[in-house]
Amino acid sequence: MAQKLIVEGNDAIALATLCKLRGLKPPLGYESPEKFKQEFVASGGGYDKALALLKLAIYQADLSNIGIIVDANDAGAATRWQAIRNILIERYSEGTLAQADGQEGPKVIKEANLPTLGIWIMPDNDGTGYLEHFLSGLVPPEEGLWAHANSVIATLRNQPFNEITDAKSGKALLHTWLAWKKEPGKPFGQALSAKYFDIQSPKVEPFLEWFKATFEITL
Repeated sequence: MAQKLIVEGNDAIALATLCKLRGLKPPLGYESPEKFKQEFVASGGGYDKALALLKLAIYQADLSNIGIIVDANDAGAATRWQAIRNILIERYSEGTLAQADGQEGPKVIKEANLPTLGIWIMPDNDGTGYLEHFLSGLVPPEEGLWAHANSVIATLRNQPFNEITDAKSGKALLHTWLAWKKEPGKPFGQALSAKYFDIQSPKVEPFLEWFKATFEITL
C-alpha cells in the first residue's frame, strides 16, 4: 500500500532532514530520496491547494497512510483543524472525528477500512504560527546572534519605513538570523545539517512521535 505526506510548500525538505538527523528511518517503501520526493511528498503550493490534495487522497484506494502538515498562520490551529474536519467528515465517522476533537496536540485518526491519517498544524498544534516558529524553537537560546537579530527586528518594526507585518515578523527574524550566519542564507534543510539548530531539543520529540504514529516506517 502507498503512503502520502501532504504539505503546503517546501516544509517536507526541512522536516525530512530533521527526521534523518535524528535517526528516524524513512517511510516504508520510500527509502530512496528520489521516490521520497516524487511519490511520498505532495506539495500543495499553498494552504487551500493542500486541502484540495487531502480531499483527493482520502478517496485514493491504494493509500494506507496519509499525513498533512499545514501552518496555523493567524487563523489558529483550531480553525485549521475545523477546515480539515469538514473535509474528513465525507469519509470518516462522526464518532471517530469526535475522538480526534478531544486529542490535544497533533492528531492521528484511525478507523477500520480507511487510511490512518495524521494532522500536524505548525508550529505546535496550538495557537498561531508556521514552520519558521517551529524551527525558531530549535535555535540555542544562549546564542548571541539570535538575541541580536531579535533586537534588530524589534527596532525595525518601530520605524516608519518598516514593511514587516505582525504575521510575518517570525519569518523575518529567522531569515535574518540565517543571513548573518557563517555561511549566509542556507535553506532550512541545509541549516539543520550544518547544526545551526539544536536538533536534540526536546521540542523535536512530539513531531517525531507523530510521524511514527502516522506512517509505516522502514525497520
